[in-house]
Amino acid sequence: MKTVIYLDVLLLLNFLVAYLLLRAVGFLCGAPPGFLRTCAGAVPAALSTLILLAPPMPAAACILYQTVSAAGICRAAFPFRGWRGFARQTVWYFLLNMGLAGAVLLALSRDLPLGVQTNNLAVYWAVSPTLLVGSAAGVYFVLRLVLALFGAPKDTENWELRLSLNGTKAPPLNALLDTGFLLRDPLSGQSPILASYNSLRGTLPPAISGFLERYFAGACPEFPPGIPVRLIPCKTAGGIRTLPAVGGFFARLSGPGNPRQAERVLVVFTDQTLADGSVQALFGKEFYHTTRPLREPAPSAGRERSAVE
Repeated sequence: MKTVIYLDVLLLLNFLVAYLLLRAVGFLCGAPPGFLRTCAGAVPAALSTLILLAPPMPAAACILYQTVSAAGICRAAFPFRGWRGFARQTVWYFLLNMGLAGAVLLALSRDLPLGVQTNNLAVYWAVSPTLLVGSAAGVYFVLRLVLALFGAPKDTENWELRLSLNGTKAPPLNALLDTGFLLRDPLSGQSPILASYNSLRGTLPPAISGFLERYFAGACPEFPPGIPVRLIPCKTAGGIRTLPAVGGFFARLSGPGNPRQAERVLVVFTDQTLADGSVQALFGKEFYHTTRPLREPAPSAGRERSAVE
């Protein structure tokens, strides 16, 4: 018996499922994409299922189509960090799709027949939207639970971080590169640096120092004019906090590898101790990959003033 396929249901369900699976791939690879990047990958993932409605193709063409589709989906969802990372993301996406199929089969194993429509290596599950999305969510949250219990693969490195803004140079900070650092600006999707304000007190431009002093004292100060300041929600040991962030910094890193630099850096400030006081700043691999090898002089103060949008 032929299964009736509703196009809107096919696209919407596969969009939601792909969104969850791409988020899971990001956590496995230590750099989950932001909301917009994940949606950018979920859209072609949903559209790729339209091959189900095409006339049957040779097996070789189907395999090629599915391989290219998976690669394109991961390329749209994740920033390109080299071929090795790209291949890792693509393989994880394949494996999680297999895990989802297993979850659906397990849920339906007591209610055969399964009601499956297949064509061109694409599958349409004749199941309720709740079951399919619920199975995808189950795969995602089980993965998050495993990572929370046993820890995700992490690399940590200590770097010396130097920040400057508008010609004012801060003292060097002991910064930790941690792939588990997932803080992100919800507006731009930018990965910032988290810095201890206590380590920088008195070394920042007066307008910023005054604002941060009043903010951490419990007041609600107005944002200093002409300076890109925003508030970013941040998960801490004590719960969710809103921390002040300032854009437009110039950052220089010195450490295990060649010195690196970045412009238009967003720095989030906290009045809490970082890593038991052993470091004064944290950043993740997303930020690290936005830096470049230091081969030219530091930019002028005018360039440092550029705001982060």
